[in-house]
Amino acid sequence: MATGVETRRGAFSRTASGLTREIAPIHHWIYNVFTLLVLTGAAFFYLWAPGVYPGTSPVLGLIVAAIAVIPIYTAYSMLASAMPRSGGDYVFQSRILHPALAFTALAAQVVWLWYWLELSGFWIAAMVFSPLFSMLGFYTGNPGLLNLAAWFSGQQGIFWTAIIVNLLVAIAFIPGLRTYLKIQWVLFAGVIVSLVTMTIVLLTTSHAAFVANFNGLMAAFDPQQADYYQYIIDTAYANGFSPSAGGGLGGLIAVVAVAWFNLIWAVWSMPNLGEIKHANNFGVLFRVMQLSLGFGLLVLALTMGLLFKVCGVEFIQAAGYNWWNGTIDYPVLPYSSILTSVMGGSVLVVVLILFGFFTQAVQQTFNVLVGGTRLIVAMSMDRVLPEGLGKISRRFRGSPVNAILFLLIGGEVLAVLFLIAPDVESYALSTALAATFYQTLTVLAAAVFPWAAKSIYEASPISKYKVGNIPLITICGAWGVLVGVVLLIFYLTDPGLGLRPLPGETLLGFIGMLVVFLIAFIWFWVIRAVNKSKGVDIDLNFRQLPPE
Repeated sequence: MATGVETRRGAFSRTASGLTREIAPIHHWIYNVFTLLVLTGAAFFYLWAPGVYPGTSPVLGLIVAAIAVIPIYTAYSMLASAMPRSGGDYVFQSRILHPALAFTALAAQVVWLWYWLELSGFWIAAMVFSPLFSMLGFYTGNPGLLNLAAWFSGQQGIFWTAIIVNLLVAIAFIPGLRTYLKIQWVLFAGVIVSLVTMTIVLLTTSHAAFVANFNGLMAAFDPQQADYYQYIIDTAYANGFSPSAGGGLGGLIAVVAVAWFNLIWAVWSMPNLGEIKHANNFGVLFRVMQLSLGFGLLVLALTMGLLFKVCGVEFIQAAGYNWWNGTIDYPVLPYSSILTSVMGGSVLVVVLILFGFFTQAVQQTFNVLVGGTRLIVAMSMDRVLPEGLGKISRRFRGSPVNAILFLLIGGEVLAVLFLIAPDVESYALSTALAATFYQTLTVLAAAVFPWAAKSIYEASPISKYKVGNIPLITICGAWGVLVGVVLLIFYLTDPGLGLRPLPGETLLGFIGMLVVFLIAFIWFWVIRAVNKSKGVDIDLNFRQLPPE
């Protein structure tokens, strides 16, 4: 453990990160809102929670999850203001706990970002293009458009969407963060337009109108099912659905674990601390993070409640049950994007709703590239990754081009692998589980910060925040560890959570996780030994903060 700030010269690969502070509080807040996935990832929640745990109110689960997150965001804000450096969690853990732990957890997270790139393609194909061509085919009676909608819900459509979108976003990001911040405004406008349109549609559509419109759309795909609405409900019951399943304390914790997939992700802005203007200001960081949490909670709870009101509780539960268990081969997946689009009654409304789903999915690819490259930059500065991988390009205005290419190529290769060998996806782990692991290590670092890195803690303004004689960061960190451990246990043992945000084989996913962790752990010790053989003591780096 670090005992203070090392006064000797470190072995950093360079004397400055090469990144500049360009992110204002409003940019930071918008970025956080995007990471909460209030449209795309939320579409999972609206089916997953009520479908697998119908005995627990999903809105209650959201509220409990948000309350549980507040102290964790507080701990993160305090750590960030004390160590405002690019790399965020990696810097916190490597300077307070142990660099081997930090590298294992965060290098593995970088690898898993390749899977997040596949999710971006899935969201655009299944939640945007499939509903769009479904509605156009429904309005025009054109079977070709309906076939195109079904194609985008399938493996080929998802593959090509991921390949093309990830490539285009990477090209757009190469010019640097300043260019991205301009694009972010446009993407955020799309989300707001979509949320407002969805809310108006949900408030003005009757249950009877939804049923009629939904049955009309689905009959265009499957004429043999004149009442597809009831078919979904009947199929769920025929396959073992029970509206009382998933109740009690266990069900509530499980729903919180599902909600965690959305509400915890404002911490993904931490890798960007080297570019956030207010990174050393605890008060501003705290307000930005908590306000993004409040926005996410409001949107998710309101939308969930309105979907129940308009679509019917039993229908949403049954649709989610069939989705999770694969008991219906949906021609177009029943995500909130299609359920609200079918209520609209016009092409314009459909486009306005789906536009936000599209912009948030595009932003998700940006999120991977922004946060992932900053982790790579921090690790390369510490010499635990090759220096060239985290090199900052002067030609492209301070952009880590090599790190961008690393993430892009990895994501594209993974997409091809999933296409030619679909069973490989069974080894894909739960993104929520993987994230909860590294986040739990970070809040553990927060809990022991006042003693494990005493000099850094006492030199920071957060040292004045105490409850009695106990540092506030220790209390918040200890709470985060407790929550993290409980969630990890549930992710590993509850079959309704699985090891992915989509149904999959638990054992294979667990094996895949362990392999990635093991490779990262071995890499750290090997690269440390290689550096020592060259006369470079990287241990010095972890006794001080990296250069700005």
